[in-house]
Amino acid sequence: MYVTAEDKSTFDTPFDLAAIPVVTKEQADAEDRTKKLTTVTPTIKAPKTGPTKAAPSSTDAAASASATAQKYQQELLKIPEFKPYGSVLKSSSVVELTESETEYVVTVVKHIFKEHIVLQYEVKNTLPDTVLEEVSVVATPSEEEELEEDFIIPAAKLVTDEPGTIYVSFKKVNGEVSFPASSFTNVLKFSTKEIDPTTGEPEESGYDDEYQVEDLELTGSDYVIPAFAGNFNHIWEQVGAQGEEADETLQLSNMKSIAGALRFLIDKM
Repeated sequence: MYVTAEDKSTFDTPFDLAAIPVVTKEQADAEDRTKKLTTVTPTIKAPKTGPTKAAPSSTDAAASASATAQKYQQELLKIPEFKPYGSVLKSSSVVELTESETEYVVTVVKHIFKEHIVLQYEVKNTLPDTVLEEVSVVATPSEEEELEEDFIIPAAKLVTDEPGTIYVSFKKVNGEVSFPASSFTNVLKFSTKEIDPTTGEPEESGYDDEYQVEDLELTGSDYVIPAFAGNFNHIWEQVGAQGEEADETLQLSNMKSIAGALRFLIDKM
């Protein structure tokens, strides 16, 4: 429209690409999830116009990852079951498993420990005049021989529009040297009770229900912690001074998973 405009006054103002709405990757992913969950064609709202933010530097990424892990570390230390796990090595960003317009809105954060993987689910019940009790998540890994469920900490009650937290802990079967990659199916399980309009309290009887949400992926990138190296040559010299140095080319085409490849590389080192 700008190029083909017949009114010369249109060209008084230079064309600004920042004024054109952009669909982000998160919005595109949300559209894909909507297509799976509903037959209605989704619509994506364009973000606010304006200049886009510059990509964070490696220093900022490392600082952000450290701050995120520290924040969750403080929260998890308050839960007795997680104290024996030690420090959180890395916490992922929030992953949306449902749309914000669904009956039950679910997000999850992956916490990486030395010998455990903890999935922290945030669940919000959007149904009016309804209470969910004993809310848990049955997370089933595709690689059950590498991840063994340790325990589940359910949410006792979820009233309308008040989120609650559920924790599902898995133990690495092969210990801290393993880096299992897996996908998880996620099913909400809960008891539903209607609110009595005369008393404002939940009815005594309810019914058990379940609700399946999107799968969750645990990949090799979940084990990688950003770091900033001001002088890589200096760091490389320090590593080389601690032992023998060797150059080798490895072909990993026969490895069935990222865990096997990483264990092989560690053994070679």
